[in-house]
Amino acid sequence: MKKLISLMAIFTLLSVSLSVDAEASVIRGKRYYVQLLKGPCGFKGDIMGKNLTSKEWRDAYRNGQLNTVINKICPNAPSNISKKKQKHLYHFLSSFASDSGNVPSCN
Repeated sequence: MKKLISLMAIFTLLSVSLSVDAEASVIRGKRYYVQLLKGPCGFKGDIMGKNLTSKEWRDAYRNGQLNTVINKICPNAPSNISKKKQKHLYHFLSSFASDSGNVPSCN
């Protein structure tokens, strides 16, 4: 019985930890978008996110083409965004993908 309770506690902690990490990534992605892309692109991140579907954003990120896709949407964007920042930008932009149904909150 103690083993079952321990396993359930570990599972709960892991699931909470993973969801917090994903949300933190979206928040960092928003920060990186504002720092790197908002000025050169001239539009908010939700507008850029809606240019592709979730699958298209995921494929671009996994294939190492995120910089290329961002530059197609926004030609003035920097073309050398680091892999670390790309990860967070991917999570942020895909959260507003055309098929996500998410709308930006007021800040």
